[in-house]
Formats: sequence, structure tokens, C-alpha cells
Amino acid sequence: MRTFIKLALIFAAALPCLASAATYQWRDDAGVLHFTDDSDRIPERYLKRVTETDSGAVGKGAAPAPKKQEAPAAPDASGSVAKTVAQPAEAKRRVMLEEELKRLKGALPLKKEELSRLQHKWMVSKGRTPTAKEIAEFEKKRAKGKVTYADNPYVNKSPLSSTIPARVAYRNKLEEVQKDEARVAQLEQELQALK
Repeated sequence: MRTFIKLALIFAAALPCLASAATYQWRDDAGVLHFTDDSDRIPERYLKRVTETDSGAVGKGAAPAPKKQEAPAAPDASGSVAKTVAQPAEAKRRVMLEEELKRLKGALPLKKEELSRLQHKWMVSKGRTPTAKEIAEFEKKRAKGKVTYADNPYVNKSPLSSTIPARVAYRNKLEEVQKDEARVAQLEQELQALK
């Protein structure tokens, strides 16, 4: 009895490998690859593009054997076949460019907000709030034209406070925002050229 159960379990485990079901694949107009195991689910307009593969061979590690392939494109009136082949590649490129553009445009407002915060932090770290007396003295010197950097009461002159980290963070974020804006402009031009 045990031997019969063992054989039944082995047979049940091997059954999926023995069953051969076909898998169908095709590319739509946007260049997206679709798979199905039900031939009734394939849209009629893509029937000429369908490739049938034997899933039993794929499961065993062998290369899929295409059974039905798309017929080669017939040349148009000008004799050009390359135009029909290039369309899915252009559609795929357009989709990739649109996704990158959407991602960059979505991230730019947050980066600009961070840039504004870093600029404020930098300005606060390099300045101070002077007293009314210091401002009056500074304005008198300015009116005479004898103002130097050392006379400016708004600048923090303490050697213990440094504005360098805040300035570096602001400049790095500014450079990042400028690169993203340049890339957005470039993507928009490329998408316009593809239309």
C-alpha cells in the first residue's frame, strides 16, 4: 500500500511537467509585450503578431519554439519596410521619455521647496539682527560713503559660527534643480520632435 501511495505522489508531482499548454505572446501598438494562455483573450487586431510557445519546453529549460510568427511587413508604395518596424521602437521611446518627464516634474516642486528652505537657512546663518543703534550708525557711515564689510551690522562676525555648510547645501540643491529643469526642457523638445 505504501508503495502505491509513493508512486501516486510521484506521478501527481510529475503531472504538471507532462502537461503541455501553449502560451501566446504579442506586442501591442505601444510596444508592450503581452502573455496569455487563452487564445480567446487575444484581441483580433493583434492576431497576426501572436507567437505561440510550448510552455512544457520552457519549463524544462529548453528554448521556446515559436509556432506562429508575424508575417514580414510588405513594402509600401515607396518600397520602405523600415518605417513599420521603427514605429514600436518610437512608441517605446516616447513612453520612456514621458515617464521620465512625469517623474522629474513631480519631484521639482519638492526640490524647489527644499531649495527655498536651504536658502533661508543660509541667510539666517550668515546674518544677525542688529540693534536700532547699530543700524543708525551704519546708515550714517553709508551716507558718508565710508562703509566697509566690517561695518555691516547684519553680518555675523563671530568666528564660532560658519555659513559654509549651509551655503554648500544650498548650492548643491540649486545645481540639482537647474539640472532637472534643463533635463525637463530637453525631454519636452525630444517629445515634440517625436510627434
